[in-house]
Amino acid sequence: MELVKQTFLAFAIASLMALRGYKRKSLTTKGAVTALIVGFSSIMLGKRGFLLLLFYLVGTKATKYKATLKSKFEETDASCRGPGQVLACSVIGILIQTIHFVYCGKECSIDFEDSQLASSLACALIAHHATNLADTLSSELGILSKSDPILITTLQRVPRGTNGGCSLTGLGCSMLGGSLIGFGAYLIDTLSGLDARPIACILFGTILGTTGSIIDSVLGATLQVTYFDEEKKVISANSLKRNAKKIAGMDILSNTQVNLVSVMMTSALGFCIGPLFFR
Repeated sequence: MELVKQTFLAFAIASLMALRGYKRKSLTTKGAVTALIVGFSSIMLGKRGFLLLLFYLVGTKATKYKATLKSKFEETDASCRGPGQVLACSVIGILIQTIHFVYCGKECSIDFEDSQLASSLACALIAHHATNLADTLSSELGILSKSDPILITTLQRVPRGTNGGCSLTGLGCSMLGGSLIGFGAYLIDTLSGLDARPIACILFGTILGTTGSIIDSVLGATLQVTYFDEEKKVISANSLKRNAKKIAGMDILSNTQVNLVSVMMTSALGFCIGPLFFR
C-alpha cells in the first residue's frame, strides 16, 4: 500500500510540474515529457528527489523574472527548455539516486561513521542540485547587475550575457541558490524522520553550489564560444551573422554540455569532501 501511495504521489506531482512547465512555455513538448519521466523517477527513488522539484520551481521563477529586460542583453531564448536541457540538470542526480537505491537501500541520515557510501551519495546529490540552482540563479539574475561583468579567465569587462562573465550580483545569487538547496535537503530529511544538521547542510549546499557555478563559468569562458552582435549590442546565438563578433571561448561545448560537465565535476567533489562538513 505504501508503494502504491508513493507511486501515485510521484506521478501526480511530476505530471503537474510537467504540465505547468508546458503551459507556461518553460518546457517544449518533448521537454515536458522528459521532465515527467525524470521527475517521477527522482521522487520514486527517494524523498530527496524533491530537491529536483525545488530546483525546478525556483529556477523557473528566476528564468521568467524580468525576461523582457534580459532579452535586451541576450538574443538567445533559454526560457523554453527541451529534453537535452532537462536531462543535463537531472540525469546525474537520477544516476546517483539509482546507485544509492541499489547498493544502500532506503535513504538514511548523513552519518559517515554509520553509513559512508550512503552519506557520500547523499552529499553528491545535494552538490548536484546545489550546482544547478546556483548556476541558474547566477545566470538569470546576475545578468540584471547594474554593471557589466568581468570574464572569469581574463578579468576584463565583457557584455552582460557573456559565457563565463562574473559579477558580485551573480556570485551572491549563486550562494543563495546553493543555500536554498542545502536548506531544502535539511527540511526534507527532517520531515522524513532522519537526523539532519541545518548548519552543515546549508553550508555544504552554499559552498558546493557556488563552486559548481564557478566551474561552469570557467568552462563557459574557455570551451563555449560567445558571439556579440555589434549592431544590436546583444549576445548572439548566430555566428553566421555579418555583425557577429567572437568575444570569448572556443566552440567545443554547448551550453547544455557545459552544464552537464560542471554538474558531474561538482557531484564528484561533493561525494569526496562530504565528511569535512558532516563529521
